[in-house]
Amino acid sequence: MAHEEDRFRDLLRRQVRAASEEALRADGAVSPEQLSRLESLARLVEIAEAARPPALRKRWPLAAALGSTLLVVSMLLFARVRETEIELDLAVQEAGFVLPTQQVLTEVMNLSALGASGLQGVHLPPSPGESALALAEDSGSVPSVHLAVATVGERQGAISMAALALPASTRVWLRHTQAPHQYRLSLKGNALTLRVDVRGPVRFALYGAPLEQRDFASPRPVLLQAAPGLVDIDLTLADLSHAAFVPQLLASDLFFSRIDEFHAEDQTLVRRLSTILSGTVYFEALNGLAYQLRPGAALGFERIEGLIRTLELREDQIVVKFRGRVRGMRTGWGGAQRSLMPTYIEWLKARHGLYLLWGTTLYLFGLIASLLRWWGLRL
Repeated sequence: MAHEEDRFRDLLRRQVRAASEEALRADGAVSPEQLSRLESLARLVEIAEAARPPALRKRWPLAAALGSTLLVVSMLLFARVRETEIELDLAVQEAGFVLPTQQVLTEVMNLSALGASGLQGVHLPPSPGESALALAEDSGSVPSVHLAVATVGERQGAISMAALALPASTRVWLRHTQAPHQYRLSLKGNALTLRVDVRGPVRFALYGAPLEQRDFASPRPVLLQAAPGLVDIDLTLADLSHAAFVPQLLASDLFFSRIDEFHAEDQTLVRRLSTILSGTVYFEALNGLAYQLRPGAALGFERIEGLIRTLELREDQIVVKFRGRVRGMRTGWGGAQRSLMPTYIEWLKARHGLYLLWGTTLYLFGLIASLLRWWGLRL
């Protein structure tokens, strides 16, 4: 049917052309009959054109425009930046990190007591009337040692742990033990040697030996050689007002959680617990936008590295202030995890707000103009 209508319209057009050519050959002289015939043919052409159904507009440009818009908006709203810079201000019960380079970890610490386990050897210096005492791994067990200050009359002993320099790749754990002023420092690295200076009356106990007390007239070193694996050092500080850890520590692989194990008769239950008491995550790329962490909130990273600006020991907590770059920051456990990384729309809004405004305006203007053209309208 449509083919027949097209043939009819072509026939009308040919007749109009033939009548026009005939009029031209006659030098414009047209008889009334020919003029009436031309007018009739012209009206027929107009009627045929008006009766033609409107051409179907192609829908793929509209679908492509809407699809691309949806894709761009989805990326901006839901896609997240791969890496960003943050600042952490946390109060925790336990923290861990890795030293990427050789560094000094602690200042000289004045202690009221010290305990260490996971040692390969212990060397205690001689005191007046006593000989040096040493215990090594080949004595039948990995030795441990406990030192505590003592008082004789008006004289009181003193214990201080020398500044601790650790090699690169040493893993460090630090936690509050719930005892007053006591913290456990755990280290895992190669060839670790700890030096503790003692002076005056000091009580000590070596693994498998009875408690003894010695009096050192001058400061003498106690050398603790760590065994391969993990060494635990329980530090009871005499005064929390003095800094124990050096500031500006390069660190990576930070974590704020611990593993709890519950042993039953026929099974062992293992669960991971957050050690965060409170804190805030500041997003430097978002003009310092703050995200508050609740007590017990889980905080994990695919990768984190930067600078521990402060590692402060307080009465019942550890304060960690860190600044660095993170990747894959998330909160929650298991299937309930969610990303804390900024979305691209948040990043653009904070860093390129004016560009985002102009870009969005131009894009919407172009989209509206395309739709109007598709509908056959003009701006």
